Amino acid sequence: MDIADGVVSKMEALERDNASKKDEIQKLRKEIESLRREAEELESEMNAAEEAGSNAAALSSVLEDRERMLVFLERETKILKQLNAESEMKVRDLERRIGVLEVRESEERSKRVRVEEEMREKVGEKEKEIETLKHIINDLEEAKAVESIKNGERGNEETKKGLGFMWPLVAAGGAAVFAVFYFCFRKRR
Repeated sequence: MDIADGVVSKMEALERDNASKKDEIQKLRKEIESLRREAEELESEMNAAEEAGSNAAALSSVLEDRERMLVFLERETKILKQLNAESEMKVRDLERRIGVLEVRESEERSKRVRVEEEMREKVGEKEKEIETLKHIINDLEEAKAVESIKNGERGNEETKKGLGFMWPLVAAGGAAVFAVFYFCFRKRR
């Protein structure tokens, strides 16, 4: 029985060995399955990292574009501020010029009014002189007529010759007054 015991003990040893190998195989399978899951997780993490990397590159590109746009807008803002300041200076200058022109225009208006008043006064004075001259002429004509009645026919011829020179002078004085009046007031139209 020794042999039989020896075979049985070998078989038992083989069965124990087989059972331990099966346990080891089970452990290895579990470990392989665990490694596969880890590999899948690592692969998905790598894909996510690659996607994040491409997103980061895209975001980096967008950031660069935005920075360029910001620099451009800052330059444009600076230029617009300068243009605004220049236009404000021009507006102030134009307002000052307008003020000066308004003052000049006001002075011109008041000067024109003074000249018109002076001309009215002169015209009035000339009209009074004309009236006075007319009265003097009438008085002289009446005196001459009375004298000519006393002297007869001889007086009529002298009247025509003597007093005839006064009317052209009066007419010329009136025309001069009218001309002065016309030239002064036609500018108002």
